[in-house]
Amino acid sequence: MKQKILVIEPHSDDSFIAAGGFFIKNKDNYDFNFCLVAASDLKMHHGIATKEQRLTEYQNFVDFIGGNWERDELPLDYESRLDTVSRAKLVRLIEQKILNIKPDIIMMVGPSFHHDHTIVYEAVIAATRPTFNYVPKCIWIMENPTYVHKPYQTQFDNPNVYVELSEDIVNEKEKAFNNLFVSQIRPDGNYLSNQGMRNWARYRGIEARCEYAEAFYQYYQRI
Repeated sequence: MKQKILVIEPHSDDSFIAAGGFFIKNKDNYDFNFCLVAASDLKMHHGIATKEQRLTEYQNFVDFIGGNWERDELPLDYESRLDTVSRAKLVRLIEQKILNIKPDIIMMVGPSFHHDHTIVYEAVIAATRPTFNYVPKCIWIMENPTYVHKPYQTQFDNPNVYVELSEDIVNEKEKAFNNLFVSQIRPDGNYLSNQGMRNWARYRGIEARCEYAEAFYQYYQRI
């Protein structure tokens, strides 16, 4: 049987920015399950993204990967406002997703200047505490090019897992992002533009001794 992966993310584009190449490279190798925590109408620097648009984009993304979206009770209508949600409620909802899926691997965002990222990261850590009913075999922290702007240093600044990507996969990731996340496309020069994400993949590739890569921090593993 394929190993089950549960991807837990605050925003609809977080995991594809961080791990789109990994998803494309491994479409047939894992059973992918996705948990989106928040989606709301949102005024952004580059335009307005509606809740319905974000949800439609996310469904198209999950379908593209061939995964399953664990949608019941989530996403909450608190995008960029997760600090107003009870932490106990959020942990409980994530615990339920973990029990529903019983994943071998959890992939989640890391803490950053964006409070939604940090809140979801801390909630997943709480939900996977050693005394919980179910603990996955592995937890990976996903990154984002914008994490270079952060309020403090963490162990996540030094990735310890790299996924090697070919130029064909990077091209496919770029094309897929433009098709799937129309509301999130940024102009060149932005960290999250096509150019920015490609440069980041090249930088991680240098670290990994290959042309392109995506980087992760392995928080925990049980063999």
